[in-house]
Amino acid sequence: MAAGQLDITGVLNPDHPLEYVISLAAVLLIAAGVSWLLNRIMRRSKWVMGKLGRKVDETIVRYAMRIKTAVVFTIAGVYWISHIPGLNTLLHTVLAGAGITAVVVGFAAKSTLANLVAGLSLAIYRPIRIGDKVSLEDEYGTVEDITLRHTIVRTWENKRLVIPNEKLDSVSVVNHTIVEPRILCRVEIGVSYDTDIDLARRLMLEELERCPHKIPDETAPEPPWVRVIELGDFSVVLRAYLWTADMDQSWQAKFWLLEAIKKRFDAEGVEIPFPYRTLVYKKDLPPAPREKPARPAPKTGD
Repeated sequence: MAAGQLDITGVLNPDHPLEYVISLAAVLLIAAGVSWLLNRIMRRSKWVMGKLGRKVDETIVRYAMRIKTAVVFTIAGVYWISHIPGLNTLLHTVLAGAGITAVVVGFAAKSTLANLVAGLSLAIYRPIRIGDKVSLEDEYGTVEDITLRHTIVRTWENKRLVIPNEKLDSVSVVNHTIVEPRILCRVEIGVSYDTDIDLARRLMLEELERCPHKIPDETAPEPPWVRVIELGDFSVVLRAYLWTADMDQSWQAKFWLLEAIKKRFDAEGVEIPFPYRTLVYKKDLPPAPREKPARPAPKTGD
């Protein structure tokens, strides 16, 4: 081909600078099209599962989509490089030293590879899933996304915790929805020692029954109940139990009950004690008694 001329048929086998650019654009366009098509297929979970119509977990779908995108564009990049004379030679050189290259890349990207493997483990074993309510890092929130490198958790304050997958794979996480969201709510309140415990228990049970955040008794494993759990230094501690639909409702029930029981105790004359402290000033202390001199021992005769 003469200099300055462009052969459209040379896009797949470029030998001209402009053909290199056009071939790169064509390869990227094809890769983007393939990636989009696979996205559509993977998003249609019922089509992927066939006639079974089973629901595919969103965590697996999103993670597989990211892996798919990386694989498609990697293949496209290798294909394009293999048709560029200079880059083709470099590619063969790199492949020839694949062992050394893998070691170098492994050390250079140790953290990234660890997060990738940990993310794959999270996607396969699914200790947490997108949409789960979890408690970790002294925070409570909802799992928003699990990427190839990190996991995003939206806290109840609408903050985003970005946690590397490697770290998440090695810490304990409380998952409030992995089996079922229903949870037992507990509220502890202390009463004075001269309080009628039966009266305090009855008042608490009445407020438990009035709580708008508990699940109906016919669907709950047990109706609400109250137990004495501790005889403290200055109070008898009572703990109330009731079942709620999920962790969010449990928090709401706890806040509601603390206020309602306090108002009810005030109205019925039940005391919620607090520790007393008595201060004694040194000048108010009585003087220390003086020690009497020791009496001499009596003398004995020879």
